[in-house]
Amino acid sequence: MKKKANWGTGIFISYSVFMLLTIITAVYFMNQDVSLVTDDYYQQELKYQDQIDKIERTNALSEKPAIDFDGLGVNISFPKLLIEKNVVGKIHFYRPSDPGLDFALPISLNSEGIQLISTKQLAAGYWRLKLNWMMNGKEYYNEKAIIIN
Repeated sequence: MKKKANWGTGIFISYSVFMLLTIITAVYFMNQDVSLVTDDYYQQELKYQDQIDKIERTNALSEKPAIDFDGLGVNISFPKLLIEKNVVGKIHFYRPSDPGLDFALPISLNSEGIQLISTKQLAAGYWRLKLNWMMNGKEYYNEKAIIIN
């Protein structure tokens, strides 16, 4: 004769399965890589007022640098007015989905105030170009999003 399971056994099995799934889920999520936008996110957040000031100074310029993307490369052009003021800075290529692909190049303008950067070797996807430069002792900032196919 078979012994039937009573309702207490059913409740015990239900709670056991629930607890086991909860523990497995907790262990799984605790081992996932949580990638912030940058490694030093909190320090950068504290410096964000400086970034706002740079953007405001850039917006106050009568002529701003242009960042153009034609599918083959990035064309950064500074107006003649800014070229004469000895511009120095960096161009950051920022990839939100993979921080390992981020890199920076120095601003290196030709005599016409243009810098061409090939995008042939960049991974396809979303990129954000961040242009940080300094002239006359003041810092400026401009950025543009591009999608490389």
